[in-house]
Amino acid sequence: MLTRKIVSKFLIVLLIMLMAAPTAFAAEPVKLVFNGQEYKADITLENGVTYIPAAALTRIPGLEVGDDPIVPIRELFESQGGVVSWDNDNRQVIVSWREKARDFTADELVVKYSERLKEVNSYKMKGNNTIEFAIEGIEDLMEIPDMPKMEVFIEGVFRYEPMAMYMKQTMKMPLDQLELSPEELEATGLGEEMVTEMVWFENAIYQRTPMSDQWVVQDLGEMKEMLDFNNLMQMTPQQSMEMMNKAGVINVFGEDVEKDGREYYTIKNYIDADSFKSLMEEVLGNIDLASFVAAVGAQSEGAEDISAQFEKVFEVILNNMDVDYHIDTLIDKETLLSDYMNIDLNMTIDMKQLIDAIGEMSEVDEAEKEAIPEGPMILQLKMKGDYELSDYGTELELPDLSNAISQEEYIKQLMEQMEQIEASEEPEPETTE
Repeated sequence: MLTRKIVSKFLIVLLIMLMAAPTAFAAEPVKLVFNGQEYKADITLENGVTYIPAAALTRIPGLEVGDDPIVPIRELFESQGGVVSWDNDNRQVIVSWREKARDFTADELVVKYSERLKEVNSYKMKGNNTIEFAIEGIEDLMEIPDMPKMEVFIEGVFRYEPMAMYMKQTMKMPLDQLELSPEELEATGLGEEMVTEMVWFENAIYQRTPMSDQWVVQDLGEMKEMLDFNNLMQMTPQQSMEMMNKAGVINVFGEDVEKDGREYYTIKNYIDADSFKSLMEEVLGNIDLASFVAAVGAQSEGAEDISAQFEKVFEVILNNMDVDYHIDTLIDKETLLSDYMNIDLNMTIDMKQLIDAIGEMSEVDEAEKEAIPEGPMILQLKMKGDYELSDYGTELELPDLSNAISQEEYIKQLMEQMEQIEASEEPEPETTE
């Protein structure tokens, strides 16, 4: 049960970014400068020709590398419309590929549309996700059946200043794949749609789950470490771009697109697990997880132990995760606003290390350890999504939050309900005449 909870809590929220490959190791290294940024890879120079491992180029979206393990840099990029030059004084091969359109480089356009979003201050968003799970080697261990394909509709509104947002997620239950009738599903306490809502407003987070109409509020003022996250959300576009470049994220232009009578630039980027790990370590490095755990309701005497367990789980997940994440953003050529976005995420996690780590933290006995299979344990997640941004400058409309209660009150309510259920199930005492 602990395994399933941690997987569901930490894997779905993983926001993914890219980090550069290892640096060159030659005594007099040759550097690759790609679209104005140093591209870290093992570059070799032989008979006046620079070469790069093909595997080091996979994070450049849209580049066709071919099957050869080592490729000549100039030939590769010039054959696909790039411009290549050699800086002998600094021993650098300089490449420009899909870097510029009109007066913008790809990075400059990303910064510009981020600035435009902050100028309009608010917008609505909607989108559709298709999510698929596959599990190899741990179905019996975790008692998880084959997971069906899930369709999820997301809608919401976001405001920069003052910071506020509302997000609603509706998941359609695949009744045919679950082999359940609507009546059988309703008997479980669920409906044909599962709706989850979240509001971020006035330094507090409100949540409402499919199992209850009750809004539950968490005051962020009680969690000082969340201030860092607030600062992250309020980063300037330039600061965000610096962080992306530091993590190795590469933005390039794709083909222009015409949609609904308007013309769009396409910005493409690719993100992998190494960069996500690098970014998460930087962003979360100063967060006090013990304080966070205590603030969300854990007993204070156990908060440090729980935070240590969370840190261990994060570490194991990050070190045993492989991610391919492609993002295409369409930017209106006239307004410079990002009206459409398409994502394609493929994630695999080696669960063997995670289960072993959880077993150690949970003091699993020998019999349970022996029940863990020795073969591979792989969790696969695939997600494709199409999103649309609209109604720029819209007024923020929030649901009625007047009945919100604290997490402590909500937990107390649940405990009382459980006690009532248990009491109702107890057999009545026998009476004697």
